[in-house]
Amino acid sequence: MTEPFRLRPVLALLVLAGLPGLAPAAPGDEKPNVVILLADDLGYGDLACYGGFVPTPNIQKLADQGALFTQAYAPAPVCTPSRAGLFSGKHPARVGVQANTGENQIARKLERGLPAEVETFAERLDALGYRTGLVGKWHLGLNPGMTPVDQGFDEFFGFLGAAHSYLPNPEDVRMIRGKRKEEEYEHEYLTDALARESEAFLSRNRSQPFVLTVCFNAPHSPYEAGQQYLKRFSNMKGEKRTYAAMIAAMDEAIGRILAKLEEEGLAEKTVVFFASDNGAPTEEGPGSNGELRLGKAFLFEGGSRVPLVVRWPGHGSAGAKISAPVSLLDITATTLKLAGAASETMAELDGVDLAPLLAGETVAERSLFWKLGPSAAVRKGAWKLITSNGSRWLFNLEDDPGESSDLVAQKPEVVDDLAKDLAAWMATLPKPLWKNDELETPVKVLGKPYWIEF
Repeated sequence: MTEPFRLRPVLALLVLAGLPGLAPAAPGDEKPNVVILLADDLGYGDLACYGGFVPTPNIQKLADQGALFTQAYAPAPVCTPSRAGLFSGKHPARVGVQANTGENQIARKLERGLPAEVETFAERLDALGYRTGLVGKWHLGLNPGMTPVDQGFDEFFGFLGAAHSYLPNPEDVRMIRGKRKEEEYEHEYLTDALARESEAFLSRNRSQPFVLTVCFNAPHSPYEAGQQYLKRFSNMKGEKRTYAAMIAAMDEAIGRILAKLEEEGLAEKTVVFFASDNGAPTEEGPGSNGELRLGKAFLFEGGSRVPLVVRWPGHGSAGAKISAPVSLLDITATTLKLAGAASETMAELDGVDLAPLLAGETVAERSLFWKLGPSAAVRKGAWKLITSNGSRWLFNLEDDPGESSDLVAQKPEVVDDLAKDLAAWMATLPKPLWKNDELETPVKVLGKPYWIEF
């Protein structure tokens, strides 16, 4: 099977912020709030602000008022590991998560999810006096002890699995609130419902510091949209039209959340983050990763480079574009730093505080690592090495962001240097907590086999 290919159907599957000169909150200081907006399977080339085909005026407003990152990376190119990294602040492979949990019955039977002993940022924020809420998709475990409220979130409204219908359907569109065992039927289009619950959280908690995480399932399949959004894209047909409408609905929800912050007088003291958990599955859906190679499930750029927009009103350069490579693992480090976390806490994390970058400072170069089943990758400066069951690819991303020219044969010394760094990092990792042993037939990428494991 050669590239391009079609992934088999699976139920798989933020805005980062910092503040120039931001110091940890001192006793008596008013602590800033944080809103994290996470899309699901949104491609690098989907949004107009990244050169894509879907106009999203509210996300565009965030970019115009804040900073847009052009080289931001998810911790993993699939959902469960990426979210494990986001919520723990540690590389997902470092907490034993290197694959999706699988379909709900499998995840429940095999008790797959983020281990209870892994401390989430919600648990850490609780000790710092923050109220925390999660609205939307979880995908980090369904069993008792693994749900959002078990993992430190004060409030939860959403669903625990990998995917969910959007259109009202008494047989399917049912949500969990808090720790209730009974699910409640949702009458609204799901993305609209997530906006409603987010607005309510902001109103309830306007008088105390909070971190609200809104995990949209849009634009993850199934591709479903209401007529009020479809009619905006009458020039498109089929799945492409529905996909664009789903993104427009998410943008509308984001607009409602931003408007609620204004209404409650919170906008000026709230950091807003927007990003995607991984790239779009371009060969099995209508999404776009622009010029980047491949998409979801791959360690090539299309799978892990994601949109990232940051806004803190009154701070930084409005409309800035930041090209430094960053990771969504930085979200926890940045959030905990501005919340006043101790240096010992910060040292446990794999991310860094993004405040210096947002202030326009030059920061020290660092290596970024990925590990997903049989494949691994490292980026150091402009160079990126990808390995998969013995296959190797080397790219210079500064010259070749689309990864069209494999330089393994031309740059053996670079390959050796990066391979040593990658091997040293992987030697520190624990054994994966579970594996999805059915590997796909290897896909040929630039003439070499790449193995996929969801």
